[in-house]
Amino acid sequence: MTSSASLPARLVGPIGAAAVLAYAAFAALQIQVLNPLATMPGSTLQEIHDAIARRDSEDTMGWGLMTVTLLIGPVVAVIAATLGARGRLNAGTVVMIMLGLLSLGSLGYLVASFPAGMTLADTFMVGGADHAPWATVLHTISAVSLFALAGAVISRAVRTSMR
Repeated sequence: MTSSASLPARLVGPIGAAAVLAYAAFAALQIQVLNPLATMPGSTLQEIHDAIARRDSEDTMGWGLMTVTLLIGPVVAVIAATLGARGRLNAGTVVMIMLGLLSLGSLGYLVASFPAGMTLADTFMVGGADHAPWATVLHTISAVSLFALAGAVISRAVRTSMR
């Protein structure tokens, strides 16, 4: 059985889903590895986790919230890619969904990173904001995606009104 989706729709979905998954994976790496190491330069990740474990509190690095929050985008992306591959969504719609997910990634990152940031702040008496510069990459991708999404929406509106 062949799919009724066009080649662009079949390609855009997997590429977009891979981009959203890569964003989420990099966000998790930033939250759980890069930022803790930047917060405590000269310490190993194991030493950082040992210090957190020694504290008399129930602080964690927020693995649960991080996992759930960062999985939302990839799950929606896979659904959109599947619908695009099956011809239920056209390529333009799939592109807009993927750009929307990447745009929202910055907000998802902030939610997902909050518990880890607070745990690091409370354990090491530092600020809870990012200490590693790599979150800037995530925020930049989200901003560029937002502008690209706006362009795609405007372009579609113009094409639709010209018909």
